[in-house]
Amino acid sequence: MFARTTILLAALATFTFPPPSPRPPVPVAPGLLSGLVWRNLGPFRGGRISAVSGAIGQPGVFYIGLPLGGLWKTTSAGETWTPILDGLTAVSSVGAVAVAPSDANIVYVGTGDAINFFNDGNGLYKSADAGKTWQHLGLGDTKQIPSILVDPKDPDLVLIAALGDAHKKSETRGVFRSTDGGKTWTKTLYVDDTTGLQRLAWAPDHPEVILAVSQRHYNPPPTGPLVVPAAGGAGAGGGGGPQAGPTQTKLFKSTDKGLTWHEITGGGLPRLVGRTYVAVAMNTNAQRMFLIGNFGLYRSDDGGNTWRQMDAADRRIANGQGGYNCGVYVDPMNPDVVYTVNTAMYKSTDGGNSFTGFKGAPGGDDPQQLWIDPTNGQRMLMGLDQGAVVTLDGGATWSSWFNQSTDQIYHITVDNSYPYWVYGSQQDAGAIRTRSRGNQGAVTPLDWNPVPGWEWGTTIADPLNPNIVYASGSGIVKISYPSEQWINVSPNVDPQLYGRTTISQPLAFAPWNQHELIAAFQFLMATTDGGMHWSKLSPDLGYPADVTPPPDSVRGRGAPGSPIGGAIQSMALSTVKRGVIWVGTGNGLIKVTTDEGKTWADVTIPGLPNPTRADVQSIDASHFDAATAYASVDLHGTGDYKPYLFRTRDYGKSWTAIVTGLPVDQPSGSFARVIRNDTRKAGLLFAGTESGMYVSFDDGDNWQSLQLNLPNTSYRDIVVHGNDLVVGTYGRGVWVLDDISPLRQIVAATAQEPVHLFAPGDAVRVRRNVGADTPFQPEVPHALNPPDGALIYYWLAAQPAGEIALDVLDAGGTVVRHMTSAPIAPVKEAAQPPEPNWWIATPERLPTAVALNRVNWDLRPDDPPAFTHSFEINANPGLTPPSPEGPLVPPGIYTLKLTVAGKSYTQPVTVVNDPRSPATVADVRAQYALQTKIVAGMRLSWDGYQQVAAMRALVAADTALPEAKAFDSTLAAVGGNPDARGGGFGGGGFGGGAAPAPTFVRV
Repeated sequence: MFARTTILLAALATFTFPPPSPRPPVPVAPGLLSGLVWRNLGPFRGGRISAVSGAIGQPGVFYIGLPLGGLWKTTSAGETWTPILDGLTAVSSVGAVAVAPSDANIVYVGTGDAINFFNDGNGLYKSADAGKTWQHLGLGDTKQIPSILVDPKDPDLVLIAALGDAHKKSETRGVFRSTDGGKTWTKTLYVDDTTGLQRLAWAPDHPEVILAVSQRHYNPPPTGPLVVPAAGGAGAGGGGGPQAGPTQTKLFKSTDKGLTWHEITGGGLPRLVGRTYVAVAMNTNAQRMFLIGNFGLYRSDDGGNTWRQMDAADRRIANGQGGYNCGVYVDPMNPDVVYTVNTAMYKSTDGGNSFTGFKGAPGGDDPQQLWIDPTNGQRMLMGLDQGAVVTLDGGATWSSWFNQSTDQIYHITVDNSYPYWVYGSQQDAGAIRTRSRGNQGAVTPLDWNPVPGWEWGTTIADPLNPNIVYASGSGIVKISYPSEQWINVSPNVDPQLYGRTTISQPLAFAPWNQHELIAAFQFLMATTDGGMHWSKLSPDLGYPADVTPPPDSVRGRGAPGSPIGGAIQSMALSTVKRGVIWVGTGNGLIKVTTDEGKTWADVTIPGLPNPTRADVQSIDASHFDAATAYASVDLHGTGDYKPYLFRTRDYGKSWTAIVTGLPVDQPSGSFARVIRNDTRKAGLLFAGTESGMYVSFDDGDNWQSLQLNLPNTSYRDIVVHGNDLVVGTYGRGVWVLDDISPLRQIVAATAQEPVHLFAPGDAVRVRRNVGADTPFQPEVPHALNPPDGALIYYWLAAQPAGEIALDVLDAGGTVVRHMTSAPIAPVKEAAQPPEPNWWIATPERLPTAVALNRVNWDLRPDDPPAFTHSFEINANPGLTPPSPEGPLVPPGIYTLKLTVAGKSYTQPVTVVNDPRSPATVADVRAQYALQTKIVAGMRLSWDGYQQVAAMRALVAADTALPEAKAFDSTLAAVGGNPDARGGGFGGGGFGGGAAPAPTFVRV
């Protein structure tokens, strides 16, 4: 049933920009942040690939580029992938990659991807050492480079296709040619200042013949609201946007390696429109050519003079999804073997006369790119929306795309379980979830799984029952775990309710009633019974205050020429005051209610450029003041790539721009995607832009980088969960900053202190690895778990003159753990392990950087001595310590004491039990007491052995005497052979189970 008793009120809002001023100094010294480390969570399910290439003569070496994920390389034919462009902090969008056929060390990368969304780059890069280092070759104004050719014999002869700026007329478009490896460039093909080049192709056995395809690539920034078209109109136009007229898609040919060009027309060539791909077949003297587009597949057998359509009856053999999928490729050995791209890939063995499915799935894999080794047609690299796959047998088998952390995430949420699940919506792959910590010592494939949701929208768990999950996208579904059964609970199944939604439809539970789920359309809908019944919380909020929304019966569309209503893009519910709800729309509006939807105020930010084309991507309600909220506004669709962040402290009556310190001119864009405020520290804000992560310690007045070890990519969503900061990226998956306690305690004056020990967050007493047998191999995709135990941060303003020490004291003041900055001697008694050394953990000593330092206490006392040491069978690469280890300490409050230059600094740390453990605190203490007795016995045995060993050493020099030999035999019987005495506790050592059984206590 739908209640409709709401009123829309308008309020006058004001807006202030800060006065122009020089960029202020960074409010917090960067060194105070330098010890923080982001941790990638995966999940390892690839995202869309925008560029592919391979190294000739090196069967395992391939490269992939991503729209906003940089460049990746495999040396194992797709078994594992590694990002190799992260050192370039300026740009993350790759449009093309090419390995020189004659020198596999030389790699060219064109930045900027123009498919689907425009992701700008800053020109061309070159590596002369197979991707280890990079040199910028200029061409920064080309914005998007979708195609590169490198001469088969001369790695210095390079041609690139440049599309140019999509929002400005420019002459930096066309074909650019270099004969000196990119030091200088000559533009050899140019159409006009609105038309770029989308594709270059040649046959490697005849590189003098090249085909090039142009395309109009200019969209004047749109202005004014979208309006309802007249009957029979072409669509909802505004005051700007793409102009009607010639498409400027043209086909050109060069016969001198790109020095000169002429246009190919006629001869049966169809009217070229939009995205078009070309290929030249090898072993045909460059006479056989293919061309594919929305119009189908065409072939020429005379170098482009005449053309005929191939397999016209098969509608699959053309562009897919309006040109989103486009491509034609020819086998290098057999010109009759042709591959084409649609939502799947198709193969012809008769020159294009007929096709069969080659690779794809019923839902469509959406292939994007294919590279075929010019010397071996069985060796291919395919780039799809789901990632990259390699075949070495002509497509009979392929490598996996479940090994690439290149997910394109729209939104993330977390649940209230431990370890918590991170939920996200991934472009073209559907909804996903991944654990923040895995039980096998790492986040493995066991710790992530697809969710029965959609590739867009929001996925959110019930705060009272994390086994109930809701997902929006093409409707709203309710999912029950662990069965993963789902039902449709969408309110829009009512034919009288015409809901408008954005691609990222928000869902949220009310903080004041955690049984109430609220869904955003152009109005808000609420349910308190799991979606069985819904009620309206608002009228249509997608229109300005001075526009009367049309009735629902006309689907939210008024008369021709009237504005089209927006839908709610972002929503925030106050955790401070019941009933306060903020919404932001995709057409620039902000509305607020303070009475749970009974009345609404239009508090849209005034003074925005092109306001009706603004997108309020995120809005966040303060966790400390009901009148305070923060908003991020995106105008990049109008060609404005600057960041727009705002703050209100009076329920939206006035807004202040808060962008000081944020970059405004990054090549990939500086526009803001999301802003969030911390849940525990007022004034601590986090923001994600198209190129980076930022933090403010003064409520947004000043910003500084929080990039640290993060890659350059698009930061789409942020969640503060307990002590963790979780971010979702559109290109590099999910990342976590474990324990942000230092960020909550840092002030500018901290840098003036000689030493500062930060109070850590609670440490969970959790097993490092619950496995009991053979571990996952390093090649299995995995993310690191958070460090075991307590993360401890301390600031050093100067290099210490001597050693520093960190002691952990229990409640009685007894030191249970002692760590220093002194070098750690290797364990002499440790036998050489049978496994490779890369499994073994490196002992950690206290770092002494003049910066923020990080160390972790694993919640264990100092390790006991042992005659021999072994290693866990359930190992983790680089993280497996020798055992026996000290037992895990019981829950309680401990004291950290950091000593530097004779002065001590203290902070408490609380150890809590694993919430999943059935053991009580009393059980754990009883277990620890027994383990402590065992350790004491081990120390006594060790001390006795050392005494015997010392006595044996004294008599060793005089073993010729019969008395000495007899005495030594007696000592040997007492001391025994340490190698035969066993290693103590192995296999993970002291665990975290229940109290010991009485039989163990009596032993």
